[in-house]
Amino acid sequence: MEEVVPTSRVRSIASGAAARLASHPEDWASHTLVGVRPSHLLSRRSEEDVDIYENRVAVAVLNVMRSHLQQRIAKLRDLSRMVDDVHGLLVPSKETSWRARRDLAGLLRNIEDSGRQRAAAGTRLRKLESSLAVVEIMLGSPLARAVDHRSVPPRELHPTNLLTSNPQYRRVASLWQACTTLATTRPGEAETARRRQEVRTAFERFTGHLLLLACILLQATPDADQPAPAPGRTTRFRLRGEPLTVTWTRTGDFTLRWRERQTLRVLPLMVDLCTAPDAVAITMSLADIHRERLTSECDNDLIVYPGLLQERQNVEPDVVRAAYRIGHCDGDTSGQHVGVAPLSPLDIFSVSRLIRAVQWATLGTDARCYPYTVFTSAGNRAVLADCSWLESRPDGVAVVRPPSLDELDQLPALLKKTRGRHGSGRASEHEVQRLRADFEALKEGAAKTKLLAACPICAKGGLPRQTVFEPREGGLFAASCSSCRTRWELRRCLACDQAFPLLDPDGSAPTGATESELDRRSGGTFLAIPCSAPDGTGQYICPACNTCGQGTRATSCPRGCSARASI
Repeated sequence: MEEVVPTSRVRSIASGAAARLASHPEDWASHTLVGVRPSHLLSRRSEEDVDIYENRVAVAVLNVMRSHLQQRIAKLRDLSRMVDDVHGLLVPSKETSWRARRDLAGLLRNIEDSGRQRAAAGTRLRKLESSLAVVEIMLGSPLARAVDHRSVPPRELHPTNLLTSNPQYRRVASLWQACTTLATTRPGEAETARRRQEVRTAFERFTGHLLLLACILLQATPDADQPAPAPGRTTRFRLRGEPLTVTWTRTGDFTLRWRERQTLRVLPLMVDLCTAPDAVAITMSLADIHRERLTSECDNDLIVYPGLLQERQNVEPDVVRAAYRIGHCDGDTSGQHVGVAPLSPLDIFSVSRLIRAVQWATLGTDARCYPYTVFTSAGNRAVLADCSWLESRPDGVAVVRPPSLDELDQLPALLKKTRGRHGSGRASEHEVQRLRADFEALKEGAAKTKLLAACPICAKGGLPRQTVFEPREGGLFAASCSSCRTRWELRRCLACDQAFPLLDPDGSAPTGATESELDRRSGGTFLAIPCSAPDGTGQYICPACNTCGQGTRATSCPRGCSARASI
């Protein structure tokens, strides 16, 4: 079949096209030096066939556009979901403590124009969804369904008449070239290394700023007149009256020193551990990282990595547990504990995980050192036996509770009773130095115990004392704050005989859950995890053996604690 059509629509020229053009000057567009440029030509048209090369290119462009729009919509929905979650958390809830809501309110205070950004994101999301709906309609048309989708056009298109002359198909060709150029453009090695370093630096800065924010949310007060945080600098705080410093090393790590002792090292890792095939692979990766960056100065390492909540929700529970644990010993006898936690700008509770890590590095470290033992002579142990705040040990005395000011003032007079008659020579001078050293050691132990008796949440102590500190048998203690109802203890696991600290910010020992859910509920202000059994009130999971460490195991515990013999 032959017909006269515009030149841009011609796919096959008929044999008599030249003779007809010579006798029809009305089909001439213009004259040139080499001949006539036609506006219409006699074209040979076979039966209607939509599965042509040009239509395949058009359908391929629509598929690329659909994929791109879906990805952008998913990212915008993630951002909108994060903002909605944060605003929704400010609504009073029985499942969330008032302290967690207070901390979240403090975080949102820095977002001045969140409403405007939220509205702008909603407008852009609606536009993208409208564009995606149009693309879906075109892909669902009879023409698109009749095109062979398996035949993907090459990156460099064949210059057919339709793709070069027809305005609509010319736009299709331009879009295809733009899509393929963007998809196949690969940066060089130098550019790839630069981008990786840029992402690594950004994640390290995010980790550092989040760690400093965690200290502030724990009521730590930054010192005045100090430089802004940067690699190679140290930020100084005062937490419950004691020095707390965070050093940003030039290698990208962060070291936290509590009372002049390095108690925590945060190591950023640029690998999402939730992509590991199983929990064993995560454990091996953590061991390799800890071995490569081993340090003898710190007993606790925390490895943080970029991880999204949606990805953690799609993996196996054992992988999630292995990729997020803070404060767990897991039978480690080396004394060095390795924690791991995901951080993400899209997860407002990332700061809660660092809050919990700082809690373990400060309160947890102090509690595990209780009671503070001072090594002294048998004579000193005898004269100090009447001090109710001290307990005798085979090689010294232990400070079991904070002494009052009167009790501490009586200490020098008691120690002088053990001073022998050595005259005025070198022996007498040595005896005076020994008594002075014993007094300073006892005074330091009393100060450490007094710090342990201060509330770790509201930091209230002093006189009149807001906290109650109760020594218990076996080197344990229990304390509570009447101001904020916080309770903290040192318990001993009846399964593995290891002592572990716990912190209950609300004084109610709630039923446990996953660590991520507890972050949302408590805002990170807890140490050991409460038992997950519905009837397991007051029981906590031992970080060493990972089972309920108190009393008779609850038969309904979903962690499988009933598998062990009841004690």
